[in-house]
Amino acid sequence: MRGRRGLIVFTVLAVASPLCAGCSGQAAPPPVSLPSPTSGGITFYLSLPSSTTALSQAATAVATPGSSSYRHFSSLLQAASRFGGSNAQINREAKSVQSLGLQFEADPTRLFARVVGSTTQWQAALGTPLTVQPATASSPFTTYTMPAKVPSALEPAGSALLLSQTQVYDPTAEGHRPPSGNSPTSSRAAAGRATPTALPWPSNTGTPLIANCSSPLLQQRAVYTPQQIQTAYGISALRTAPAKTPVITALDLGGGWLPNDLTLAGQCFGFSAPQVTQSQGDGVPTKIANADPETSLDLQTAAAVAPAAQLRLVQTTVDGLLDGFSRAVGNPSGPPDVISLSYGGCAFAENTGAPAFTSVVDSVLAMTALVGVSTFVAAGDSGSTTCGTSVAGTSLSYPAVSPFVTAVGGTRLTLGPGNTRVSETVWNDTPYGEDAAGGGGPSRRQARPTYQNGATTQDHRAIPDVSAMADIEPGWPVVINSTLETVGGTSGSTPFTAAATALVDGSQLQAGRPPIGLANGWFYGAASQPSAFFDITQGNNDLAGVGCCQAGVGYDLASGLGVPNWAILPASLPKPG
Repeated sequence: MRGRRGLIVFTVLAVASPLCAGCSGQAAPPPVSLPSPTSGGITFYLSLPSSTTALSQAATAVATPGSSSYRHFSSLLQAASRFGGSNAQINREAKSVQSLGLQFEADPTRLFARVVGSTTQWQAALGTPLTVQPATASSPFTTYTMPAKVPSALEPAGSALLLSQTQVYDPTAEGHRPPSGNSPTSSRAAAGRATPTALPWPSNTGTPLIANCSSPLLQQRAVYTPQQIQTAYGISALRTAPAKTPVITALDLGGGWLPNDLTLAGQCFGFSAPQVTQSQGDGVPTKIANADPETSLDLQTAAAVAPAAQLRLVQTTVDGLLDGFSRAVGNPSGPPDVISLSYGGCAFAENTGAPAFTSVVDSVLAMTALVGVSTFVAAGDSGSTTCGTSVAGTSLSYPAVSPFVTAVGGTRLTLGPGNTRVSETVWNDTPYGEDAAGGGGPSRRQARPTYQNGATTQDHRAIPDVSAMADIEPGWPVVINSTLETVGGTSGSTPFTAAATALVDGSQLQAGRPPIGLANGWFYGAASQPSAFFDITQGNNDLAGVGCCQAGVGYDLASGLGVPNWAILPASLPKPG
């Protein structure tokens, strides 16, 4: 409940001894905090002993309708104390790391720790310097790599170094650079480079098209307005219902944004641009300077759906997945109602693998669900082959395949008079000359979660869970450097779905009920109710000829359950157990 969402992060100075004087043998408070990044600090991550199986079971129980624990959430402090490392364990590991002259801070989840030092401190601790790959104008992040062999004191018993590389933002190298991660798939300029054999791009056939600004894209009907999309998917009823202010956190992995772009988008499309509260992650002590399409789209889409929401942004490095989720749930003002992430990739999920890293990220996501946060992640824009042809068969994006997130896929939407839905298919823009489609398929490694029992015959996690519009053209509107552009991808469908869920959260909080938490149990249970979802039965997301995946009646690997009908779906939300 909202009353539980108080101050959840506490900071204690590191102690020299693992036991406090005069405490009858009780372990002293360990160094636990969410540290602010500092200039010159280089951060690596170390796992901490934790009860991952029990944590997963508890997170599943609070997210399962019909369970006596359904929507009975814990505070982060309670969850971390129950399932994370103990005081004695953390103090033991802190002492070991600090003996190398490095700073040690256990994360508030108690699932991992940050180990920080300057280049000089790391060289002294390792006996050799970190390998350095300098930042460039196209990628303004300096990359530091650990040597193949590290001192045993850096990995005390029960711990593991999670990644051998880390990054630090270098604002002096910032230049014109392409967006990173699951960035919006394309723009109007790229769309204009379609091959001669490609079909002409469809246009916006919905009416009315209302905007308080002028742009060639609007005149050419090459972009949808937020009002058109919201009307098609039934958002208006959510926005008029009595509600408390929900909190939305967008995770920004390596991109930037301009407040003036958000203001201009609001002026153009009739919403009041909210004040964005931004926090900096490890390796990014100063705000990233460039205007990135990814971050701009996330903020503008969420603000258009839920202009009265409290909007937060966590800005971290390109590889800052773990740090981003940690800072979102560990915010000193309390966790958000929803988290939206539009980034992801192949490497951690299906290709090279990083089991220690993905295990800790999944545990942090499980704790996020246990605390009562709904997490939405883009399923990706590379169809059923996120890894391309480097991996045989299907391959998906991480962390969309995590069982503790809602993976959002993509559709192509056609509107008619009154901006009603005329048709909707799986998003796949190969007919128009673009190698882009919504992510979807069976996971190679993650077992099928219980909420998918009966929905799919796959014995592994299947994505997406739900979908929404991801057209390139007509596509999502985004203002970048004061210019209106149209982009496509699950980077648009994800913050849209997250913000709509946040509106439902606001209504629940107004009624004195707890937030939704992980939404998948609700979504899959509601799929049998008439009109709760717009079922997508046509199209496929196969970009590489692997035979997957085709839309069909009910759940499928190309569109999931379909698109939530927000005029109907909220009424099906089960009450707490």
